Amino acid sequence: MEHKYLKDFVIILIVTLMIAFGMKDYNLYHKVYKVPTDSMYKKIALSEGLLTEIHNIEESIRDRKQFVFTVIKDPLEQNLIVKTIKDIEKQWREEVENMVRLESTIVPENGRKQAAISYKGKTVIYSIGDKFIKGEITDIREGEITYTYQNILGVLKLQKLPERPKEIQQTTSKTKKSREYNW
Repeated sequence: MEHKYLKDFVIILIVTLMIAFGMKDYNLYHKVYKVPTDSMYKKIALSEGLLTEIHNIEESIRDRKQFVFTVIKDPLEQNLIVKTIKDIEKQWREEVENMVRLESTIVPENGRKQAAISYKGKTVIYSIGDKFIKGEITDIREGEITYTYQNILGVLKLQKLPERPKEIQQTTSKTKKSREYNW
């Protein structure tokens, strides 16, 4: 006899729950449907200018995360403005190596005229008619050569190496009396 009412109780319970969930769903639908166009937090919202500035900052941060640094020097070095002696010497060596420089000319009375030209740290000996970096050698005279490059006549004169900067010039004598201290 106890089970006879149990079936009816379960059916009533299910129907009651379905009605309750239906009413709850209906109320939620009306709450979502009736969202106001102006928010109640409008007074504390961001202005357009501030919002644009925030977007710019976020975009800048994204760009910086994707940026690849190709710095030769150590970015944590404290004296990046002041060049070290190694930097000055390296700069001087690069300047010398990138020069097209006539080192010497050989002009014998009888025989082949030759000229030694250095470029990129290498010295090569050329004769009249040879092609070199700046064109073709047309004549070799004492202390200078003439050449043509794209139908333009040029003259390359004998050049000494540029003088080393004072910072990297080495003193020849290093005795205790002539030693300069760095403090």
